[in-house]
Amino acid sequence: MNRIIKIAALAAFLLIFFLPPHALAQNKILNVRHWAAPDHTRVVIDTSDDIPYTVEKVERKVLIYFKDTKYFRALPHEIILHKPGIAKVSAAALPEADLIVELLVAERVEAKVFKLKRIEDKPDRIVIDIEFPEVEKQKSQEREQVKVSRKNKIVVIDPGHGGEDPGAVGRYRTQEKKVVLEIGRKLKSILNKKEGYRAFLTRDGDYYVPFKKRLKIAREYGADLFISIHADAFKRRDARGSSVYCLSVRGASSEAAKLLARQENLADIVGGSPNGESNDESDPIVLNMFQTNTINTSKVFGSNVLKKLDRVGHVKFSQVQEAPFRVLKLPEIPSVLVETAYISNPREERLLRTGKYQMEIAKAIAAAVTEFLSAHPSSAPDLVVTKKEDKKEEELKEETKKTTDVTEKPEATSKLQITSYKVTKGDTLEKIAKRQGTTVGALLKLNTMKLRDPLYAGRTLKITAEEKEAVVVSKKNKLKKAVLEEETIPESAQSVSVYKVKKGDTLDKVAKKHNTTVSALLKLNRMKLKDPLYAGKKLKVTEIEKEGKQKHQKAALSGTLTYRVKKGDTLDKIARKHNTSISELRRLNRMKRSDVLYFDQKLKLPRNSS
Repeated sequence: MNRIIKIAALAAFLLIFFLPPHALAQNKILNVRHWAAPDHTRVVIDTSDDIPYTVEKVERKVLIYFKDTKYFRALPHEIILHKPGIAKVSAAALPEADLIVELLVAERVEAKVFKLKRIEDKPDRIVIDIEFPEVEKQKSQEREQVKVSRKNKIVVIDPGHGGEDPGAVGRYRTQEKKVVLEIGRKLKSILNKKEGYRAFLTRDGDYYVPFKKRLKIAREYGADLFISIHADAFKRRDARGSSVYCLSVRGASSEAAKLLARQENLADIVGGSPNGESNDESDPIVLNMFQTNTINTSKVFGSNVLKKLDRVGHVKFSQVQEAPFRVLKLPEIPSVLVETAYISNPREERLLRTGKYQMEIAKAIAAAVTEFLSAHPSSAPDLVVTKKEDKKEEELKEETKKTTDVTEKPEATSKLQITSYKVTKGDTLEKIAKRQGTTVGALLKLNTMKLRDPLYAGRTLKITAEEKEAVVVSKKNKLKKAVLEEETIPESAQSVSVYKVKKGDTLDKVAKKHNTTVSALLKLNRMKLKDPLYAGKKLKVTEIEKEGKQKHQKAALSGTLTYRVKKGDTLDKIARKHNTSISELRRLNRMKRSDVLYFDQKLKLPRNSS
């Protein structure tokens, strides 16, 4: 018996000794997967372990070297992709049991390679993101343009999960990521058919979008509402019903809400965000300051959603639940997370698979949106926590420059009295400037601040007390200029009447209905653009006689130049470059505030522009 064991041991030793090195490799490449998004294509390499690797980039090739690794036999050694930015992926064995994976990519792309640790049913992974910076820049500019030229109520719809993160999976293999995308698309379609509304998706395909990017999209659009759509799951198959959640900065309203938030917050790690494990969120001081009011608004909207969903099917919780969802951390935008139904419940899973039920859910949420936003007039957010400077900040820079010219002169400084002001909860720089008779630019300059700096309660600000008169004159001049730019029609061609505001009305709609302009309505009714326009309110309306209007339009359109839109252009840039105004450009080209500029688009310019 001992002799047999010795012979077997010797045979095993000889087998190991004479085998080629690659046959002894412990690590394995298990699978190669890929997804395409508008701004990047992702390739994921599943590995049997946390394998050491090195990356080399040579012209159009990304080369990844693996130590002591072999390629899974069932996988093809060359995968033709023909996806945006990448043509193929190939693998080849190297001496000493090493392996090389080669990606053939397009020109002018960026390749980011990072690894992800094993989690849940996901193995260790190497992720290669082939990114298109120009596409992302263009998308970002388009979103900013929507915000700058806003005239509609803007809703951003966030279908949860996507790509490598399927979300919850039902008994019949229904994937949450697919169901919620269909509901999101239907909701977007319903809202875009309603006058005065524009809806956008954070993703419109099977790819993963990190939390940070989802929030960035909502901010760049200047969203009035952010709705994240999901399908719940629980180990008990009889759990059922819809529920609505909003953010809690302290803790969860129940143990169930806590568990759900913990699971949903893992999405960045499962979905493959390189910063998935970091808690990269907005400044906690900013959150605490601005979130209270936003959370209360979110609860009001969430209650509306629950009422509408109750007409479609069973509702699990009669009240809006709270939990620390990372995807809802938007200090300035009312945000909710809607769990449409339980995908783990066989009956509700079957319903979620049908287009009819998806449409019923979408209609219920859309009804809640229109009901809520009709009662809460659309306005640009007070706080925009972004790294990019928006148009508003550019204007304030100019304002700060003007203020510097005054404050830096010794004779002017001696005439200004500097007082202090203690910031209270709910304050913004705009509110303080208006209340104290100064400008935001002056506040920023005097307190050595930037627009994005947190304005926490209790902070003491310096105020230039004697600027009030100058500011009032400046504001009057700006208003006068804005009115002159849009309203150059003689008073003899006008008649004043009274109009009673109806549900769903906006200043733009009222102006169009009565052949006048928004600036004329504001001036005549001594209103500001931010003032609420509630149903039943009486407005004075200056109607322009058709004959006078036609003459005015004919005169305005006579003598124009043509300009072709270049990459990176905005109406503001074009107007400044050619010494004209945005309103004049819109009037000449018959553009709406919501219209987007396209590359190589022809624009009419006034004949007297430079």
